[in-house]
Amino acid sequence: MTARQRGFTLLEVLITLGLLGMLMVLIASALTASSRTQMLGERYSERLDEIRSAQDFLRSAAQQAYPAVFRSDDTHSGPVFEGEREQLRLVAPPQLAGGLPLQVFSLIENRSGSKDLQVAFFQFDERGLRPWAEPQVLLHDLDHWQLSYRGLDNDAHPTGWLPRWPWPERLPQALSVELQPHGPIAWPPLVIAIRMSLGINDAQAPL
Repeated sequence: MTARQRGFTLLEVLITLGLLGMLMVLIASALTASSRTQMLGERYSERLDEIRSAQDFLRSAAQQAYPAVFRSDDTHSGPVFEGEREQLRLVAPPQLAGGLPLQVFSLIENRSGSKDLQVAFFQFDERGLRPWAEPQVLLHDLDHWQLSYRGLDNDAHPTGWLPRWPWPERLPQALSVELQPHGPIAWPPLVIAIRMSLGINDAQAPL
């Protein structure tokens, strides 16, 4: 005779259901963690793209800086480049339009209380500087933004890196940008060579 098959006891069923429940919880937790990791990865990638785009815009403007006087008197003398620690004013062709507007890069405070990197555009006419196109935010939420400049002094001797460009009548030879967005991404300084390092004698009349 064969022995009667023994069924599961209530205790065994409860233990099995408990183990299955724990397994489902672990699977759900793993899926949630995977989804969060994917979201963080996408945000990280988007942030990298934003930073690269801002750097590319600034690099393009600085490389194409033009020695045009953007604020002058009757003799057409005046600055062609104004470089401060946290603000930059230069004349360069915009990427998506014609002309040679004055471009002003600076930090502005946003609604959350942090800082955004913005570029504003101006044109010069008989009344002076006037806004041209809408200001554009290049990068949100910056912890740090600092500029320094290198070129030739009045005796044509090379300078070191300066926190302020003291000769606005001519372009520097290079621009260094220290840009630190909010978050764990650390960025090395961006050094940009300015192609048209000309003096006031080569500058053009106001735009």
